[in-house]
Amino acid sequence: TTPLSTPTHKWVDHHEATKRCGGATPTPSATRTMSWVTKSTTIPGSGEQFPEGSSSSVFTKHGRFLRKSFDWQRRRSASGFAEEEGSGAARFLARPTVSGERYTSSDWLRNMRSLLTDSRILKRISGHLSFNVVMGILGAAWFTSYPDTFLRLGATAHGLSGAALSLLLVFRTNSAYDRFWEARKILGAVVDNCRGLARVAPTALPSRQAIDFARMIVVFPYMLRLHLTGRGQTRIEDTPEVSDVLMFLDNDQLKTVDSHFSKPFATLSIMNQILHHAKFPGEGWDQAVTVLPQRTVLQRNVNTLAANVGACERIQGCPVPLYYSRHLSRYLTIWSATLPLVLAPLLQWWSVPVIAAICWSLFSIEEVGHMIEEPFLALPYDQVQTKRVADVIK
Repeated sequence: TTPLSTPTHKWVDHHEATKRCGGATPTPSATRTMSWVTKSTTIPGSGEQFPEGSSSSVFTKHGRFLRKSFDWQRRRSASGFAEEEGSGAARFLARPTVSGERYTSSDWLRNMRSLLTDSRILKRISGHLSFNVVMGILGAAWFTSYPDTFLRLGATAHGLSGAALSLLLVFRTNSAYDRFWEARKILGAVVDNCRGLARVAPTALPSRQAIDFARMIVVFPYMLRLHLTGRGQTRIEDTPEVSDVLMFLDNDQLKTVDSHFSKPFATLSIMNQILHHAKFPGEGWDQAVTVLPQRTVLQRNVNTLAANVGACERIQGCPVPLYYSRHLSRYLTIWSATLPLVLAPLLQWWSVPVIAAICWSLFSIEEVGHMIEEPFLALPYDQVQTKRVADVIK
């Protein structure tokens, strides 16, 4: 027997483990223990064998091998053998989501129906909104019961201060959206750099090191996701991402990544080690000079990934200034709490639903800014689609 560490071989081992488990999805530990295969492995459903010692020809047969395996997995899923969503093989072969959830004009009726039952923003502002509705009821009751003693503010003061409040809300939302958009651009750069690494690695590195390097490319975005979502100190096997990355890490690499404070930088460190020790059999000065520009490109892209991690950490660690958010919140609370003193003399009890609608619109705008201000920590909403980005790279 020969120890095999490539994702292609481990992927076949996963199916072997699946068959031995009677069609059920094996646990990650069961898959990992089957790291030894016999002299040759047959591709499921194809009859084609992957012989011992063929790692040097992986890149000549890799596309054909995976294509046949993909077709087999689709047939297997259609037969009901891999229906469990989230299993290792199913997640590895699943087509990534093309884009995030989008709003269309035809959704207006469904959105209105879900306003009171499924609106996340309404749930987050419910306390503040309830307070202002109570203030509206008290204001209407005061004016109805004791109109002579009612404190009338008039509409001029609120009209002038409302303009300043609108500007503050606009600036607050724009600053939050700038952070969200910057995060999207950084993740787009991560995808581009990983694709560049995957394109150059097969020609710049020996086949074994190239496959190991490609495995780290797959692992990196998932480690970045853990790092940016506040789970950087959690063991990989204790996270939902375990089924996505465990088949690409051997035991030593798993311990190395888990032991580092920053899992994405640990993955980049392994990439650097692979680049440092990569050498073709019998490589001389002439061949080393030939592949040097390509390896320089790989090193440059690895360094760019490190810079991308730092840019994401800047967004995560530097929120919108707290004084700005606090001042806007106080301003909005005082303005909306005194609104019944303006509307009660004009609308009486009808001022209550009008105040509720006005406060809902203003509080929602403020809350949208809070939600998109932290694009990485907004789990489970995943505002910038970090999971989709990782699946695309894989």
